[in-house]
Amino acid sequence: MKHLVGASIIAVALTGCGPGRPHLKTLELNREGNKALTAQTYPGAMEKYLEGLRYDPFVSQLHLNLGLSFEGMQQAEKALQSYREAEKLALVDKNFELVFMARFNQAQLLGKAKQVDEALAVYQKALEIIPSSKEVKTNIELLTQQQQGQGGGEGKQDQPQDGDKNQQNQNQDGKDPKEGDKDQEQKEGKTPQQSQKYKPRPFNGKELTEGDVKKILGELKQQEEKIRAEYNRKDVKEQPRDKDW
Repeated sequence: MKHLVGASIIAVALTGCGPGRPHLKTLELNREGNKALTAQTYPGAMEKYLEGLRYDPFVSQLHLNLGLSFEGMQQAEKALQSYREAEKLALVDKNFELVFMARFNQAQLLGKAKQVDEALAVYQKALEIIPSSKEVKTNIELLTQQQQGQGGGEGKQDQPQDGDKNQQNQNQDGKDPKEGDKDQEQKEGKTPQQSQKYKPRPFNGKELTEGDVKKILGELKQQEEKIRAEYNRKDVKEQPRDKDW
């Protein structure tokens, strides 16, 4: 698999003194920062560039180099801000070579962050400065292929179609789920639920004492004896008398 060409463009040196030129201290700090950057001592390089910006805050080269130190520390957002500031100042100074560097560095960072559309747009702006740049053209081609590959791989998910509602309410064996619940209740010894229309009335009577129970039993016994006596009398009357011969 092909990768994007190169990392960000390396640190830029500062030159010269005189009107409109950087302060001597700025030149010294930039050189020290570049040494630390080459040694991949990114925090030390960042400190040198920031100190140099205190002397000359509008030097585009310092902002570009500061972006490189942020990128080395995996602080992509801060690096992008520094590259954009470098581009803006370089346009004011009409330093188009530095404009190209700042745009190239922005685009490769955006490409790493999977922001393909933004990266392609910045690469196109870089080609406005150097139309013959093979690095930019190669990266544009690779990003375009990556974008097309992602677009082709996306598919629509199949949505489940609605089936027959009656079939959804039945089990695989064709039985109604409610019937299965009844069978399960019978197996477990549970009493099926009574109809909602039927509601048994609660017993509102008071508890019977032992005397009440004896009294009721006595009355029942008396009634039983009366019934037996009446039955016996009827039986005697209905029996035929034997004839005297």
